[in-house]
Amino acid sequence: MMPSVRPRAAWRLAWPLPRSDGWLWLAVALLVGAGLVLIQSATHADAPNSPVAPAAARQGAYAALGATAMLTLARLDARSFARWAAACYVLAALLLAVVLVVGVREHGARRWLDVGKLSVQPSEFAKLALVLALAAYASERRPHARAVAVSAAIATLPVALVALQPDLGTLLVLAATWVGVLVAWGVSWRVLGGGALAALALGPLLFATAVPDYQRERLAVFLDAERDPLGSGFNLRQVELALATAGSFGHGLFSGADTHLDAVAARASDFMFSFAGAELGFAGAAALLVLLTTVVLRGLRAARQAPDAFPRLLGAGLAAMLLAQAALNVAVNLRLFPATGVPLPFVSQGGSALVAMLLAVGVLQSVAAQRPPTTEERWR
Repeated sequence: MMPSVRPRAAWRLAWPLPRSDGWLWLAVALLVGAGLVLIQSATHADAPNSPVAPAAARQGAYAALGATAMLTLARLDARSFARWAAACYVLAALLLAVVLVVGVREHGARRWLDVGKLSVQPSEFAKLALVLALAAYASERRPHARAVAVSAAIATLPVALVALQPDLGTLLVLAATWVGVLVAWGVSWRVLGGGALAALALGPLLFATAVPDYQRERLAVFLDAERDPLGSGFNLRQVELALATAGSFGHGLFSGADTHLDAVAARASDFMFSFAGAELGFAGAAALLVLLTTVVLRGLRAARQAPDAFPRLLGAGLAAMLLAQAALNVAVNLRLFPATGVPLPFVSQGGSALVAMLLAVGVLQSVAAQRPPTTEERWR
């Protein structure tokens, strides 16, 4: 006799993605919602006569677009993404090259392409393309020395193109993503340690020959908090003051921009974590960290439960990308790392970044659906 479906599972039968990860959906929805509210709070003074700030309205439109694409990808078989890997990688590399030629120059860097009235940042989507390419390549090979070298070459192309923009933050996220795939691939810690030592040895040479002047100044400000407090060190000093005075519950929603962060132009993007801390205090900042950690852990869980090599590596690579980007943004905001322009996933203002992160979640949900079915699911 077929057992009846338990009442608590009835909603899952009506949900169009019954085998997806509910905790992952919830964490992402809360992060995106928090981001929209915080962006409204950070920018409402720019349009005092409008109930919704233009920046928040644009972010909401991007959220709707990204959510549609996310739900579409979540319904696909994760193994089918392997067929798209090469094309996505080539397209991403071409777009990164096009940016260097016709991209919009801002703050000494070329990172955006103007498409009609929209600005697109191809490097955000290059992160996804790199994960796809690495997972597709590694899933068909053992992690011997030659294969690891080829994977390094795959990662080097987008890293080099991003370095030419230049965009140190995205470069670091791409490099960390590659390392995450290597760990999931089973590369020995001895090899990883050797690579880390080689990178440290090359660091001074790269700094002396390839790091632009404005990034050198950022490093100098990071090492000396009192350096140029009204110039290059102004933003970091304001961030410190805002966090230091926020307390446990902050200054209150829609009031943080009237404090020390009022003069920080990037408070809704690069310094969104600090803005959340200023308005919502330690409790609000900690809640964001819990939600981001939940996304990463659910991504790793999906990768661990995947029955095949490709979805396992794909899930691990996406989780590593999300972890690297979130950790780098928080580290910059807490003055644990020199300033670099990396958005806080799902929360910071920026259409390309939000859509790319939601696409990553759609792929992670597709990976999560690859897990073996439970007994209850077998009887449905």
